[in-house]
Amino acid sequence: MSYNQRIIGPVAGQEAILIEPRKIHQSGAKREPQPSVGRQVNVNNSRRDPAPSGKPPKEPKEKSRHPLLRFLGRTLAMLICLGIMAGSLLMVGMVYYAVQATANDGDLLDLDNIELSQSSTVVATDPDTGAQVEYATLRSSNSHRVWADLEQIPTNLQYAFICTEDKDFYNEPGVNFKRTIGAMVNEYVLPIYSSKQGASTLEQQLIKNLTSDKSASGIQGALRKVREIYRALCLSRTYSKETILEAYLNTISFTGTIQGVQTAANEYFNKDVSQLTLWECAAIASITKNPTNYNPYTNPENLIHRRNFILYNMWQQGVISEDDYRNAAAQPLVLAEDTSKKNTSSVTSYFTDALFNEVVGDIMEKEGVDEATAQNMLYTGGYTIEATVNPKMQTAMENLMLNTDDAYFPAGWHEEEVTSISDDDVQVMNEDGTPKTRTGDDGTVYYYRNVRTQAAMVTLDYDGNVLAMVGGLGKKTKSLSLNRAYGVTRQTGSTIKPIGAYALGIEYGLVNWSTMLNNSPLYLKQDMVIRDEDYCRKNGLMGLSDTQLKAYPNAWRSWPRNYGGNYGDNSDLPLWNGLARSLNTIAIRVGDLVGASNIFNFVYNTLQLDTLDPSSDVGLAQMVMGSQTHGVTPTALAAAFQIFYDGQYTTPHLYTRVLDRDGNIYLENNSTSYQALTPQTAYVMNRLLKNVLYSNVGTASGRYPNSNGMESFGKTGTASDEKDLWFVGGTPYYVTAVWWGYDAPYDMTNTLSKNQAKTRTCVMAWKAYMEEVQKDLPYKPFPAADGVVERAYCTQSGLLAGPSCPSRATGYYRADDLPDICNYSHASGVTQAAQPAADQTTIPADTSGLDTD
Repeated sequence: MSYNQRIIGPVAGQEAILIEPRKIHQSGAKREPQPSVGRQVNVNNSRRDPAPSGKPPKEPKEKSRHPLLRFLGRTLAMLICLGIMAGSLLMVGMVYYAVQATANDGDLLDLDNIELSQSSTVVATDPDTGAQVEYATLRSSNSHRVWADLEQIPTNLQYAFICTEDKDFYNEPGVNFKRTIGAMVNEYVLPIYSSKQGASTLEQQLIKNLTSDKSASGIQGALRKVREIYRALCLSRTYSKETILEAYLNTISFTGTIQGVQTAANEYFNKDVSQLTLWECAAIASITKNPTNYNPYTNPENLIHRRNFILYNMWQQGVISEDDYRNAAAQPLVLAEDTSKKNTSSVTSYFTDALFNEVVGDIMEKEGVDEATAQNMLYTGGYTIEATVNPKMQTAMENLMLNTDDAYFPAGWHEEEVTSISDDDVQVMNEDGTPKTRTGDDGTVYYYRNVRTQAAMVTLDYDGNVLAMVGGLGKKTKSLSLNRAYGVTRQTGSTIKPIGAYALGIEYGLVNWSTMLNNSPLYLKQDMVIRDEDYCRKNGLMGLSDTQLKAYPNAWRSWPRNYGGNYGDNSDLPLWNGLARSLNTIAIRVGDLVGASNIFNFVYNTLQLDTLDPSSDVGLAQMVMGSQTHGVTPTALAAAFQIFYDGQYTTPHLYTRVLDRDGNIYLENNSTSYQALTPQTAYVMNRLLKNVLYSNVGTASGRYPNSNGMESFGKTGTASDEKDLWFVGGTPYYVTAVWWGYDAPYDMTNTLSKNQAKTRTCVMAWKAYMEEVQKDLPYKPFPAADGVVERAYCTQSGLLAGPSCPSRATGYYRADDLPDICNYSHASGVTQAAQPAADQTTIPADTSGLDTD
């Protein structure tokens, strides 16, 4: 018998009955069907046998339901199921849409290599401290941003934004779903709030800044929110909160074009962001909510209320103490003194304009892009440009060139005919108030404007660094305006004489300090070499060839004339005297010895005056008297005069390096430096040009600057008909070029007196400027060159003075190219070589009042 069988013992009168064991059905076991016999009762579990009954027991009745309720219940259940299904499909669709819509985000949300539009900064060396300071910012009209690492940004500034904009920033996954759902219900379902609710986290605000995806209403607003939420979730999973916060703080917008907290700190408080105080941090964080309403310049009271609200939030959230809150809230709003000026005017200086153009040109060459692309790169690339500008000298030059009350440069107003009038023009009006006009034969309408003289000035050191530059008179009103110091060429007049003819004459050993040269024309009228164009024009002879013109003796003239129209007195003069007086007759003779082509090659190639015309400027008139086709710029001319310091030439440049936003060197200036003249020639020329200022016959006699006893050299220059007046002057520290004239070349003697229209105007401006910028500089001499000696020479022969020479003077000579010793028999007027000395004359008396040039 199996263990689960049991025997029920016999009952009286009956046999024992074997009871089959009860089967236990396991899951999955097949049950045999049983006949239905009504309600089944397990007798084994009954406490007692059921009472016999003739009727089977009734089944219990279910409660009856109303048919309508059953329909509604089933409908509601079905709707709920459909809603869940639809919601699931909608969510899938939204995710699919978000993935597709953001598939091309790529580098846009790459915070590790974020490429934001950042303004480029110009830095300069403070002449007092030697430290680099910010000089200017190159900004486009759209934005102004300078990047700051999170370590630079004070914790107070970070939490000023977090406590107000997104207090759960460090604990949420990039999206605050509770606030988002509430805002969406309020926007699209039921207006449960009185105003529109903001739900954006810092991640979502950063995405708006990076993508400019800002549509905010209707279906487009809902889809934008879907994209934004998906991007925020992805951003939060990909980057740390610190990386996200750094990017956010560098992309938020403030007033005007200011973007990023570093720029805001510079603009509003003239500080680096790392130096901001608690109340300044709260003030900056206040502006972004509504830059117009909380503009610190126009609505300071609103800003203070908002600032104090942010400080209160920071206190309530445990970021600052109550004492910190109360002390900061009590602070007045104090903006940097010069910030308001920067905010109201973004006009760049002439130096910055020239620097911008120079760097743009170098970017074009480096990257092989067009000008517009290079400009955009510079505006938005976040470069740091290490400029050569000396801020103190630039300011001093700007103040002088304001020319208040025409203190240095007379106005000389005159009417000028033009075909159109710009906003900057002073238009000439008739008495009845109508514009003065003239109609040409071809129907062209001509207008008239009043114009005045203009001027330009530029200073370099002897390493080619441009230290200061101003390209016009008066207050500068526009960025990238006409820069006469950098981008405008003018005829040089006599300023080309020393850098060409005289320097090469000394260098080649053709002439020396006291070489005697005849003060008379190189070509006489009877030589029939130089045309008299005025005579030919009046007599209809302009079309004749030189051969044909030989038949007309009066069609020729002697050449050259000196300043003032004289042809010299046929006397022999030492070279130094002709240079000091700027006599054309003497300079032409030196130039003729050197050769016009040699002079051109030297100034064009060696001194890089490459705006000269190789096809029309190779001639003595152009290379000695300065009547070139186009001329040169003041910057290029000042650079050429560097050679009179120690003979070295360096290409003028306005920056040393350009660094990219990561501090790597992007550009280095491409200037070249080399020995253009021997130091011996340079020093002799330096001493010769000193006479222009210190000799009583010099064209700028007595007008040297009083700078702690330091010496100067210089050269005046006048183009024909006083259309361009120049002075280029050097000191042991600086070389400066000054130009004065009209933008459209015009004879200044037509509007100014002959006493006004002289080069002394340029000289006196230079003198005043040098005295200002050198007043605190220690004494410094020009470098003397080994191999240059001082010797006494005979003033009658120009040779080294002999024992019988009655009149002597001192000159400077190259030791390897000394003149012979004079052996004239001065008593008889005949030399041992039997050469007559009847024409030898003494040096003329003081002619400085003539300002000959």
